[in-house]
Amino acid sequence: MSISPKEQLQQLIVLQNLDDEIAEHKQLLADIPIQLDSGRAELEEKKKIFSNAKEELDALQKERKDIELAVQGENDHMAKAKTKLPAVKTNREYTAILSEVDAIKEKVSGLEDKELDIMEILEEKQKEVPGIEKICKEEDARFQEYKAKKDAELDRMKQELGVLVTKREAVGGQLDRVIMQRYEKVAGSRDGRAVVLLQGSICQGCFQQILPQMAIDVKVGESIQQCSNCIRFLYWEEVPEAATPK
Repeated sequence: MSISPKEQLQQLIVLQNLDDEIAEHKQLLADIPIQLDSGRAELEEKKKIFSNAKEELDALQKERKDIELAVQGENDHMAKAKTKLPAVKTNREYTAILSEVDAIKEKVSGLEDKELDIMEILEEKQKEVPGIEKICKEEDARFQEYKAKKDAELDRMKQELGVLVTKREAVGGQLDRVIMQRYEKVAGSRDGRAVVLLQGSICQGCFQQILPQMAIDVKVGESIQQCSNCIRFLYWEEVPEAATPK
């Protein structure tokens, strides 16, 4: 059963409101993965800082261990050199062994100084790492909570979108096929805004003035009118007068 132009205009307004809600939901659905990616990137940055700190700590510990082994090796070398002293027969040989021992001592001293420097850095790093790990764990917990919230929001938005699309199909099915096709064409060329309010004689889609007779026809509301400038469908709402101050 066909419906009157006035009723079709009301349905067009409903359709536009539904399309506005659908567009908003689609935008929110598109935004959620971006928001999650942003939060995930921040978390990964914290994890990277923690990972780098741990790697640096591990490298320092390994370097200290390598120095300890080197010192042990040089001390063994020095001990072996000293065992030769009782067997030497010339001053030259004796002096050579002593020089070798002194060189080893100097090398050991340098290694021990380096180990002390590393130990100081290690002490500072060992103090820093637990704090960095704590921050990383807190950030991970926050992100997981944020992700759960966004996942729930995503599911809710999808369900709401499905309801809106179903409503849109029902409303569209009540409109005259030609009017519906015209609506779709206008919406497609006007960023989704096919039905707009008329204020005075100004179209709120293109903000251009329409002809006086068309403005009257829109206000009467018994026919479907389209702006002569932007071809959007026009409707009028009576705005109650503001209370006159006493």
